[in-house]
Amino acid sequence: MRIESFCMGVVAVILVFSCANNQEEHGEPDNRVVSIANPPSPLAQIMRDMDSRLEEIKLASEKSKHWPQLKYQFPLISDQEATEESMLTEEVFAYALAFKATTSEYNKHPSKEGFEAIVQGCLDCHYRSCPGPIVRIEKHMTLDEIY
Repeated sequence: MRIESFCMGVVAVILVFSCANNQEEHGEPDNRVVSIANPPSPLAQIMRDMDSRLEEIKLASEKSKHWPQLKYQFPLISDQEATEESMLTEEVFAYALAFKATTSEYNKHPSKEGFEAIVQGCLDCHYRSCPGPIVRIEKHMTLDEIY
C-alpha cells in the first residue's frame, strides 16, 4: 500500500512538472481560434437566420405592451441545399410546406399566438428530423407555453 501511494505521488509530481515545463517552453497558453472547416450549408445558414429573427421578435415583444409588427419571412426550407441531401426527406418537405403556411399567416397578422405557432412548427419538424437544435428552439417559448 505504501509503495502504491509513493508511486502515485511520484507520477503526480512528474505530471505537474511536465505541464509547467511545457507552458514555459511554449510561452503563453495555446489560444488558437478554432474555425469551422466548411461554411454552413444554405439550409443551416437559413435556420441560424430564422433563430436570430425569433430572438429579435421575442426581445421586441418583451419591451412593448403591443406585439411587434416584425415579419418572419424566409425562403421555403425545402428549397435550400442541406449539409447532407438525406436530411431533406418527404417528411421534411411536408413540414416545410406547413411551416410556410404558418409563417405566412403570422406575417399577415403578427401576434403572440402566431409566434408560438412558428416555434412549435420548428419543434415539430426537429423532433422528427434533426433533434440537435431542440434545446435552442425551446428557449424561444414564452412562459405561457411552458406552464
